Amino acid sequence: MPDPTLQRFEVADPIHGHVPCAAVVPASGAAPRALCLFLYGGGGSRESLAEIEPLLQAWWASDRLAPMIVATPDVGPWSFYLDDPARGLGWESFVAQRLTASLQVRSRAGAQLPLGAVGISMGGYAALKLAFAPAHAFAAIAAISPMIEPTLEAADVRPRNRYHYPPEVPQALLGVDRDPGLYRGDHPAARAQRNARALRAAELAIYIDAAGSDALNAHDGAEHLHRVLWDLDVAHEYHLRKDSDHVGPDLIDRLEQGFTWVSSRLVPAPAPQLNEHERAWDSWLASDRSAAAPDALPPTSPLFSRVLRAQLEPLRRAAEASDPTFARRCGLVQDPPRIGPVATRAM
Repeated sequence: MPDPTLQRFEVADPIHGHVPCAAVVPASGAAPRALCLFLYGGGGSRESLAEIEPLLQAWWASDRLAPMIVATPDVGPWSFYLDDPARGLGWESFVAQRLTASLQVRSRAGAQLPLGAVGISMGGYAALKLAFAPAHAFAAIAAISPMIEPTLEAADVRPRNRYHYPPEVPQALLGVDRDPGLYRGDHPAARAQRNARALRAAELAIYIDAAGSDALNAHDGAEHLHRVLWDLDVAHEYHLRKDSDHVGPDLIDRLEQGFTWVSSRLVPAPAPQLNEHERAWDSWLASDRSAAAPDALPPTSPLFSRVLRAQLEPLRRAAEASDPTFARRCGLVQDPPRIGPVATRAM
């Protein structure tokens, strides 16, 4: 008997014809409140979604995920979700435009649902570049071991960051004879630089999970992107897992954290209920604060950060007068001085 929670379908595309896709919905039948793309890594297909469906259903059943449609396009095993009209590739446009439009119609929600994405490896690269594009429609993305290279120029990529590519990858993007313009135009960090103002204004929710012992050295590129986003003052969440590899036993846990993080941003939980003591503090914070403050709150209270900021406000105003970096979320961090030659490790 066919599984009603897993749907296989096709979406028409002017470049690639009828593209196979798949979507999963909660077994409970709950009405979807968001859309989330699952973008697979190198070697995958739309069947990659079928492989993780049991995990999604378990997370829905335990209320770790909000009810939403999770969908995967079949863009080929090594496409890098690339738009390259000169070479007949239009995968990014397909995902960002035709697939998402089709999913909105399939949701039958009657209104546009918020859109997110979770990507692994090649798919993590895609999630980032899709969301950093000028006309992005994403509210939240999670990139797990994203396959990013740690430089904005194709000619500067070291062998450690390219030795692993199979010949099936788009050669103009990742091969020996790279197209510098295509590489820079597609690179997530370069897109973030070009569109930083829009990213800050949109308050895009960005989650990056890197493996500190990555066999493909993809953590180099994740760290590079983290530093670029920090300097651009683009808010993001960044995890560098010291002992994780590109894939491995903890991948399910990393997937769960990525999906639940995106879900919580697409469908925020209701505001916590305040107790009587917290309501007193809420009233005091909204007043002119001339009256005595209530008794101290525990640091775990949902109001504690507001109280702390109120207490620091006079000191902050004084410091702001001489330090314009207070206008930034992220401070300006100077590079440490180079102590000696770049460290190497004998293999």
